[in-house]
Amino acid sequence: MFQEAAATAHDVKTAVAGAEYYLLCEWLDMTPVSTVGTDIDEVLILRGARRLPAHVRQHFATSPGRRAHREEYADFLRSHPLRTDVFWRLVERIRALLIGEEPVEADVLRDGFF
Repeated sequence: MFQEAAATAHDVKTAVAGAEYYLLCEWLDMTPVSTVGTDIDEVLILRGARRLPAHVRQHFATSPGRRAHREEYADFLRSHPLRTDVFWRLVERIRALLIGEEPVEADVLRDGFF
């Protein structure tokens, strides 16, 4: 799925100049890799945890299995709540894009970049 997201990010950025692409994931489901070689600007992990392993998720494939393991899954969700700091990071990135302030010459000379 990461490769598909990287391809989509490339398509979006090719079509829309100045676009930014954020990949929002509820769980970490892969080994983290650098996004430098892709058009993905940032990957945000909303629960800050790994997804349940496949041998555990298989219990949720059927209705009886979901009922039997409901409390186990509820405990897992409660122990890994959605992280407000990650949502705020995304909000702040979007806010910075929308504000789009022009650089101030004095700041540019002080900082050395713009």
